[in-house]
Amino acid sequence: MTGLSPGPGRSSRPSADSDVYTALLCVAFLFLLVATIYVGYRAQTLFGGLLPPGGA
Repeated sequence: MTGLSPGPGRSSRPSADSDVYTALLCVAFLFLLVATIYVGYRAQTLFGGLLPPGGA
């Protein structure tokens, strides 16, 4: 069963490509976190809570 062994370089991790995508993923996560905090802050200042008052 020599056909099941991986060839040279198949089991190694790509060096630079995945690091770029990891950095982009971190930037996107931080942007969503800041946007969520901002929306919560604006809801707090406008409505006095995270949800608008009922029966409006």
